[in-house]
Amino acid sequence: MEIRDDTIGVYVHIPYCISKCPYCNFSSAAISSPPEKRYSDCVIKELSFYLETEGLNGRRLETVYIGGGTPSIFSPEEIGRVISSIKGRFIPLGNDIEVTLEVNPDTVDLKKLAAYARGGVTRLSIGAQSFSDVELESIGRTHSARRALDAFHEAREAGSRNIGVDLIFGLPGQREKDWESSVRKAIGLRPEHISVYGLTIEEGTPFFSAFKGRAGLPSEEAEAAMYERAIYLLQEAGYIHYEISNFALPGKTSVHNSRYWADKDYLGLGASAHSYISRPGWGRRWWNAPDPREYMRAIENAGTARVGEEKLRREEAMTEAMMLGLRRLDKGIEGRAFKERFGSLPKESFKRWEALHKDGLLNGPNDDIVLTPKGVLLSNEVFLKMAEGCL
Repeated sequence: MEIRDDTIGVYVHIPYCISKCPYCNFSSAAISSPPEKRYSDCVIKELSFYLETEGLNGRRLETVYIGGGTPSIFSPEEIGRVISSIKGRFIPLGNDIEVTLEVNPDTVDLKKLAAYARGGVTRLSIGAQSFSDVELESIGRTHSARRALDAFHEAREAGSRNIGVDLIFGLPGQREKDWESSVRKAIGLRPEHISVYGLTIEEGTPFFSAFKGRAGLPSEEAEAAMYERAIYLLQEAGYIHYEISNFALPGKTSVHNSRYWADKDYLGLGASAHSYISRPGWGRRWWNAPDPREYMRAIENAGTARVGEEKLRREEAMTEAMMLGLRRLDKGIEGRAFKERFGSLPKESFKRWEALHKDGLLNGPNDDIVLTPKGVLLSNEVFLKMAEGCL
């Protein structure tokens, strides 16, 4: 299969935090003094390895996303060095490449945020999670609501004109009015982007033991009501609900995350990072060692820390394209692009589509398929049923 697109996005995982949140299942380690230079050196060396072995030279760089963990635990100098190394190895797609840095409010100040901007960061994603001190304490966050507000204003003062704010609903003891208060405070800041995520209880986390049977957490009905209320408030405030969990002002969608949902190529660097290249065949992905010490040793010895790889079959690639496409509420599964890749329209490829359409969960404008508002609330069920009927 030919490359459908010659652009690429690069994700860099920084696996270090001040402390580990009890609900977090991401690859991260609490450490007071992370090995910044050594880790950054490894990321840069890994980049060189994949440029040489994966035929990525000549690709046009569209986005860089630095996530974690808490990437803002690293100094602006090291973050800037990583950014310049990445940008220097690809052809820039344009003059305004989106470079996102995830930020925890209590790891930054005005001076540091300004230095990140000088180092090449063009977009910030601030992990506020809540604007209630009680809720923040209940989920083990180390910052206060006041600090989250201050970090946002400092980012604006530092010159950032593209800021995202993350919020979580379904927190221990959270009431619908508490959630609405946080959403309204986020809207009042007028960030360019707001993400809302339901709290997930992951096996292996302290919350998994603490909330067995969901005792102490809002009911599923209450969670659904919180989500619907957020949708209403954000759309009323002018935010476009462009992805299941994401809202943006016009022209301010997350370009990097949109690459994932559009099934485009991305290179993952760092401990636990995943990569996806849409050729040969129906696509291939690989992933790195999750432990940062193991990752650094492997990179220093061999240039790669890859511990797993898989080649997709046609049915797997079709199913993934369906699930990712349906997450895009503004576009859905685009029929023409789907047929160009797989040889058939999505309505011809998923036999359950018609029944789900009759149930009011999917719409089918032209050759495309999109979730209805009812389908958004039951999206996981829709994904499963569509996958069962992949032809």
